[in-house]
Amino acid sequence: MTVPDYSVVVPVYQGQATLRKLAKQLRHFFEAHGYSFELIFVHDCGPDDSWRVIRDLRQEWGAEVVRAVRLARNFGQHNALLCGFRHARGRFFITLDEDLQHDPADIALLIRRQQEADYDVVYGCYEAIRHAGWRNLSSGLLRRLLRAGIPDLHPDYSPFRLLKASVGGHCLEMRNSYTFLDGYLTWVTAHVGSVPVSHSPRAVGQSAYTIRKLLRHSLNIFVTFSDAPVRLLTYASVLVFLLTTLYSGYILLRKLLYNDLLPGFASLIIAIGFGVGLLLLGMGILGEYIHQINLKTTRRPNYVEAETLD
Repeated sequence: MTVPDYSVVVPVYQGQATLRKLAKQLRHFFEAHGYSFELIFVHDCGPDDSWRVIRDLRQEWGAEVVRAVRLARNFGQHNALLCGFRHARGRFFITLDEDLQHDPADIALLIRRQQEADYDVVYGCYEAIRHAGWRNLSSGLLRRLLRAGIPDLHPDYSPFRLLKASVGGHCLEMRNSYTFLDGYLTWVTAHVGSVPVSHSPRAVGQSAYTIRKLLRHSLNIFVTFSDAPVRLLTYASVLVFLLTTLYSGYILLRKLLYNDLLPGFASLIIAIGFGVGLLLLGMGILGEYIHQINLKTTRRPNYVEAETLD
């Protein structure tokens, strides 16, 4: 069986109106550049008739060009991508969205960037994001929070990616409480590049991501991949202890020098301060234990060989 150069993995949720056009653009790009390819559409049980379109494309273009997977229920974008990786046969994997906001012609930029330094992963970073206004604002804020909470996360991470098949294979080995492909990639490799690409307005319909879903998605990522919330509790307890200690010293000096304080008030504030500090410290320590348990129960590679010279 011939191994294609590139496997394009597209998670499909509501792509009935865009899939055929996307497939034609992808096919035109790869045939024009002389690359062998396969298109892998993973239907994530969306509300429209995308599965019929995928089956029609497979019947028209053949099983060697179009590969189709229909999930039993909605598992989410990142799980759908991993499913596509499991079925991919190419030397490189390319991921992009179904909604025509990513231009297939920009795949040439990803390929060229990857070849410059043999990167394991190359992200397409947007010169200008063409989401709705609220989505741009919320996505930008959540992206900054994620980058602060997960320092190893590449600053230009996006759904438009090119990665080596070996890197995708390592991602398939991982198991944890929440699937976040870009988090997995930070565990596999640090040899990551990016290149500016275009980002078009959504062709039809609306994004399946609401503010509520974005918040839940980001919260799950924080809990699974970042220790920032736990460390924040610990730092807060230290700050409360420090402020309470300074206030206690101030009260003691004022008592000795002026003796003009109302009885009971200062001692109550000090008791509350030290009590809150102890509670925060205890929550931080407990959270650290839980985070370490989460890391221990997460299946991820102990090491990944970038190159071997025998």
